Amino acid sequence: MGDFMPGIWGIVSEKEIERKIDLSDAFRREQGIDYLEDSENFQKAAFGRFSVNKFQKDKIFRKTEEKLICTEGIILNLKKLLKQYNVKELDELIIRLFNKYDRKFIEKLRGNFAIFLYFKRDNKLIVFTDHLASKPIYYFFDKDSNTLIFASELKVVIKGMRQLGFTPHLDIRGAYCLLTFGHMVEDLTLVKEIKKIPPGNVLIYENGDIKLEGYFKLSSKPYIKADEKEIIKELDRKFKEAVRLEYEKDLEYGYSHIATLSGGLDCRTNVGYAKKLGFDNITCFTFSESGYLDEKIAKKICLDHNLEFIFYALDNGDYLLNYIGEIVGSNDGLILYSGSAHLYNCLRKLSLQNYGLVHTGMIGDLVVGSYLQGKTHKKLDDKLLNKIVYSTKLTNKLNDFLDVKNFNYENDELFVFYERCVNGVFNGYRMIEQFTEFSSPFLHIDFLDYSLKIPPKYRYKESIYLKLIRKYLPEFSNYTWEKKGLPPKYPLFIINFYGLIRGAIGKIFGQQYVSMNPMEYWWKKNKGLQKKVYSIFEENIQTLKDYPGLLDDCNYLFKEGSLLEKTQVLTLLKAIELLDIKNK
Repeated sequence: MGDFMPGIWGIVSEKEIERKIDLSDAFRREQGIDYLEDSENFQKAAFGRFSVNKFQKDKIFRKTEEKLICTEGIILNLKKLLKQYNVKELDELIIRLFNKYDRKFIEKLRGNFAIFLYFKRDNKLIVFTDHLASKPIYYFFDKDSNTLIFASELKVVIKGMRQLGFTPHLDIRGAYCLLTFGHMVEDLTLVKEIKKIPPGNVLIYENGDIKLEGYFKLSSKPYIKADEKEIIKELDRKFKEAVRLEYEKDLEYGYSHIATLSGGLDCRTNVGYAKKLGFDNITCFTFSESGYLDEKIAKKICLDHNLEFIFYALDNGDYLLNYIGEIVGSNDGLILYSGSAHLYNCLRKLSLQNYGLVHTGMIGDLVVGSYLQGKTHKKLDDKLLNKIVYSTKLTNKLNDFLDVKNFNYENDELFVFYERCVNGVFNGYRMIEQFTEFSSPFLHIDFLDYSLKIPPKYRYKESIYLKLIRKYLPEFSNYTWEKKGLPPKYPLFIINFYGLIRGAIGKIFGQQYVSMNPMEYWWKKNKGLQKKVYSIFEENIQTLKDYPGLLDDCNYLFKEGSLLEKTQVLTLLKAIELLDIKNK
């Protein structure tokens, strides 16, 4: 089975490229999946794409007399824009928008996408990510040879480097990010020479040099001055538009709908709005420990609302031992593999040929307040780092290269959004791209931008979120909220009080598990899991023999840490092997 993600790639230099290059063979195939494959070589450049053969009109690789245009992903408002600008195809639209707005044309698009434009005569390249870099692009630039290599995947950039005689090296900073945060921060990767294009940025290669230009950044300012009722009404309007765009994209291609569903609020809000807007034929899938609330609640919702229900059991944690190489390879080891192992294992069991987007409720709770520390925004401080890392055991190692004062964020919430969600959660969902595309209405940029400007006093402890659900999805507010143990129809103070009592009782009576994936419970009970995890560690720890300090720290974290912390170590070891960057 393939352990490489689909995507795009390119090389451009001021020097003539002496031989034909095609990095598409760095992408390996997932069994049973059809792909769109293209490449083009020029005197001083080479480009290509290797993309899942779905949503074909949203994905183009078109060469004209003057340009090469490539898009990857989905453009949710494509149908609307084609009509608005009176064109029939995406390449015509991009040319028309670019001629009118230059690089700012990207602001007109909505969706999850990456785009590049190459201008042959001037040997000029422009690479775009969407507003949130949900389709990340990684790049290497060598000033001495004026050579730029970019790709959707770290390992593809590495292959391009090696073909042109450059040597990649492990970035110790990225390694410690993985061992603490569980993912990268800022533009870091596991390779010292390779960076990530930041969200809302354009990478430009011109006259043998590169520069980054920002076109979008989320802000909490100015706060919306409307009263709470007006804000809830506008949230409803914007959310409906986001859901409509996503589900209509399926119908453009004749696909059925498929969505994640759990006992939480985010997925049910997504599915609930879809039903409210008249979208039918929705299949929902859930994964958790058998018999846990996520299974029970999701099953009940599906039964009551005529939704097809698929359940994947995570019993005993054995899924953590399946396809580790594929999962690490799906995102280059840039996030701990255990965070997405359940999703990957479930997707492999599904037949997605007839389905469109995987509709998710990704980060819905964060957008509407769960990461606020109070009723006002706060400045960044060192304490915030310890609140968002998966492991605090090696956070002292971050002091050598991370200083909270140097992060360019307005407040604590935006820091968490960009670093925890964009660099963490987004990357965890990327294995969906091995099969199809994914979306979340909470990430629709118009909804997101509006939500984060709502004063924190309304969003703290998800207050306004619950009011939105009660008012506009009352039938979905009757089902238990897994996190709190009560339906969201009750007032917030009752929900929070009950949640505290429930948690205390659980500790007193030693509940076997209190989450969909109770990793520490599995670790204590599943001797086979223990034996295999230790075996994988012993087989791979010498990967770090050239880095004695890092090796000692991995030994310490693995032996003293929880199962989750052990998987942070295993992710790093497997990633170094996969990327072949173990030698100094």
